Amino acid sequence: MPILQVIGDQPAVGKTCLAGALLSSLAARGKRVAYARPFSANPQADPDVAFMAGYLAQLQPGAPPPPAPQAVSPSGLSQQMADAVARLESRTDVVLVEGPDLASADGQPSPLAEQAAARLNSKVVLVFRYSNALTAAQVKAVSTAFGPRLAGVVINGVTKHRMHQTQQGLLAELQALGVPVLGALPEDRAMLAVTVQQIAAHLGGRYVEAPEHADALVERFLIGGNIMDSGAIYFGRLSNQAVITRAARPDIQLASLTPNTRCLVLTGGGEPTEYIQVEARQRGVPLVLVDTDTLATAEALGGLLAWANPCNPQKLERFRQLMQERLELGGLGLDLG
Repeated sequence: MPILQVIGDQPAVGKTCLAGALLSSLAARGKRVAYARPFSANPQADPDVAFMAGYLAQLQPGAPPPPAPQAVSPSGLSQQMADAVARLESRTDVVLVEGPDLASADGQPSPLAEQAAARLNSKVVLVFRYSNALTAAQVKAVSTAFGPRLAGVVINGVTKHRMHQTQQGLLAELQALGVPVLGALPEDRAMLAVTVQQIAAHLGGRYVEAPEHADALVERFLIGGNIMDSGAIYFGRLSNQAVITRAARPDIQLASLTPNTRCLVLTGGGEPTEYIQVEARQRGVPLVLVDTDTLATAEALGGLLAWANPCNPQKLERFRQLMQERLELGGLGLDLG
């Protein structure tokens, strides 16, 4: 049965999201699937492996769990890991392997991905992070090392106004060079979202009461102040938002409790009125209290993106939608339609 290895040109380019989206699509078509991540900087407690094990168990009860990863080693894939992937291969229709990156975070090239592909005899999908500086020649040079194992190239995170240019320029040039191209995926706000719980932890906040929806994704923030528009217009424009406003402003808080609001961050250290607590509870909107003022709280959000990660079923579902809309997956030979 096929082994498909997803490899990134550098860390954090979307390998886990693509692997999870492919697993979801294959499981939905009745395929028996498995997942493996051979290398990890933290093999004893890798959060991605733990998440994917739980995600796979939900997708397909009874699916074999991922093997424990090995530490990153210049000697390459261990025999033990190769045997573990082979066992998965014998029990399933498709094994998705989240391979090592072609380069480390500091830009140092690594041969581990190429070695693993050869050792596992896997097909390879290469994921590149979009940038204005990325050229077809660069992608071609990297892709050549995988030879006939290369199933396709994905360019991820293309900015909103560069998609047409990327399709007509970079992707067309790659196809002209004989590089198999799966397509390009747009930059998507949902993939950078954080949960209500992550916001509360980052700000050192506390809940008014135990929240029902602490795992809800927040894509944007609004400041609730003395706005000129009506509350319905101002707070009703955007989806999946958190609103930051003073705990002493129940009028703003009530106006912001729209279906688009995922949580309220109440500043200044005070408590919301009982009426607001009741309204928020009925609408399932968590209330997070912080001691800092509104400006300081907004400034503290500057480091929040570090909390964003792909280990969220909602994010993988969104990535699957993007993948199905934007990528030509027939070349993978996995019967994905």
